[in-house]
Amino acid sequence: MKRFVLYSIALVLIPLLAGCPQSNSEPRKRMPPLFMIHAVYDTGKEPSYLVTDDFDADGHLDLVVLNSGEHNLSYLKGKGDGTFQDGIVIKTGADPIATAVADFNNDKLKDLAILNYQDGTLHILLNSGGGSFRNTGHVIKPGRIPINITSDDFNADGLPDLMVSLRFHKVVYLQGKGNGVFEEPVEIAVRGQPTGVISGDYNEDGFRDLAVALAGSGNVGVQILWGKGDGTFDRGKHFRGGGQPLTIANIDANNDGHTDLVTSSNSLHALTVIMNDGDKAFHTLQDFAAGEFPKFIVTADFSGDGNTDLAVSNATNDTISVTLGRGDGTFTYPPVVHYVDQYPQGMAVGDFNEDGYLDLAVSCRDQNLVTIMIKQGHTPQPMAEPPVQKTSG
Repeated sequence: MKRFVLYSIALVLIPLLAGCPQSNSEPRKRMPPLFMIHAVYDTGKEPSYLVTDDFDADGHLDLVVLNSGEHNLSYLKGKGDGTFQDGIVIKTGADPIATAVADFNNDKLKDLAILNYQDGTLHILLNSGGGSFRNTGHVIKPGRIPINITSDDFNADGLPDLMVSLRFHKVVYLQGKGNGVFEEPVEIAVRGQPTGVISGDYNEDGFRDLAVALAGSGNVGVQILWGKGDGTFDRGKHFRGGGQPLTIANIDANNDGHTDLVTSSNSLHALTVIMNDGDKAFHTLQDFAAGEFPKFIVTADFSGDGNTDLAVSNATNDTISVTLGRGDGTFTYPPVVHYVDQYPQGMAVGDFNEDGYLDLAVSCRDQNLVTIMIKQGHTPQPMAEPPVQKTSG
């Protein structure tokens, strides 16, 4: 149920300084907050991964949050004004940790693929079209210790497929049949212990590739699996991509039309941008500060200036920090910091109140809440020019 709704509550803004390059000649400056808390909703226990889409096809964005502590999800239907109906609880497997959204049965409605950590299963929840989901009953076992999941059409047949990262040096490819059913998992070895996975056409050959964040023992960084358009991949070398990267996202950091990458790293409390040079080549920029124990990262033009920005949930200091992009591969410092409830985890980006500005939804694990943060109706300007975040190739 909805716990409470708060309107026009300004968020406290405090720079995060630890671990970030600083300028000795220019004072540290603050920027006004970009978001304000608009509504807060109860979820199940330990909400983690969070996604948004118009699941009931009513023109308003909805939310799905995975409740890892109760083995279920909460489905909150959006009203289009930044508020949501009370959550509908739907059972999942044990300890759901990640989900992918796509139309898996070709009925024009968005479905869910739920990855469950504790029992090592993958469940497909098909959109009923009546504002809920139904489990197909077909339990997929992708492999030992699944970590993350993404969906794309990797074999160019017009049907969404799935990729799942597994703890021990592999990902698995599941080809979709277009009826909510998938072929048996096909293992693909990678050069380290994979965590986050995301897809894109990184070499612009018309085929979908997979970017894999590598952490743990062995190689650390990012590896690209170059898609051939038939469900097979060339396993490229790995690139430096932060210390123990946890999550990975796409970004065009310098507005050159190439899809770059950004990772969040728990061990360094930092973000890392990996620039796409074209022709299957990347170079890594200098790490820069995020907050304490950064978890999930999202990218969007939050400021409305045409450049892509970064937002990351910082679990142990209960903040969301937004780093503004300059459109040339550099970012302003310090980040714009917003306080939320305890232990923020997943984030979703969308225009929840339909005012033309992008908003944020954040799951807060220790309070069993989802917080809706509404973008302020103006383009933020620095109180004074901040130092430029330094980068290196």
